[in-house]
Amino acid sequence: MVLFNNSILGHFNISGFNTTIKAIMGRKALTGLARKIKAHKEMKRLHGLDDHMLKDIGLVRSDLDWAMTQADRMDPLFALQNRRCETLHVQHLATAKAYCSAVNK
Repeated sequence: MVLFNNSILGHFNISGFNTTIKAIMGRKALTGLARKIKAHKEMKRLHGLDDHMLKDIGLVRSDLDWAMTQADRMDPLFALQNRRCETLHVQHLATAKAYCSAVNK
């Protein structure tokens, strides 16, 4: 019994496989492009807010500018979220230290 005869190999079309891979890669590129367009629109909307509104959501204008510098490496909205979490963590630590020093007096 021959496992790889011409009829079986004929069904495995290398050019079709390459076309499928290209289609998947193209879909990923389009998804990434759509994600970048969405992030750009959201950043533009955030830039349109005044400083008081930004403060209400825990941001300052320099955070937005910083996030845009990160756009080559990561999604600017993701960068903003991480920065906000770091800021909250630092604020929490500062509050905890102040509380502990007040209690320990």
